[in-house]
Amino acid sequence: MVGSPSNLEESQQSCLPFQWKSTHPVFHISLLKPVKTSTIPNRHQEPPPPIIIEEEGEWQVFQILDSKLKRGKLWYLVEWKGFSQNSERSTWEPMEKLRIVLNW
Repeated sequence: MVGSPSNLEESQQSCLPFQWKSTHPVFHISLLKPVKTSTIPNRHQEPPPPIIIEEEGEWQVFQILDSKLKRGKLWYLVEWKGFSQNSERSTWEPMEKLRIVLNW
C-alpha cells in the first residue's frame, strides 16, 4: 500500500472512456466538482447512458492514417470505425496490438 489512509480517502478512481485510455484514472478529490443541476424551470435532464467498459475490447479499424518509428518500434495512427467525427477517434497504436488483414 502506498500512502497513508487519509491520502487514499482523498483520491477518487474513475472509469474513463476508451478515448482517454492514456489518462491516469486516479484524481485528487480537490480536482473533482459536483454536478450542477439545471437552473431552467421545468427542465428535466435525463442521466447519461452507462459507459460499458471492456478490459480488452476489439475494435474495427476504419483506416490507417499514418505510421512512425518510436524507439525502434513501428506505430500506426489508426482511425477506428464507429466513433463520432472528432480527433478522439484516432489513436497511435503499436504494431503488436493490431491484427491487420490487408486486402490489396
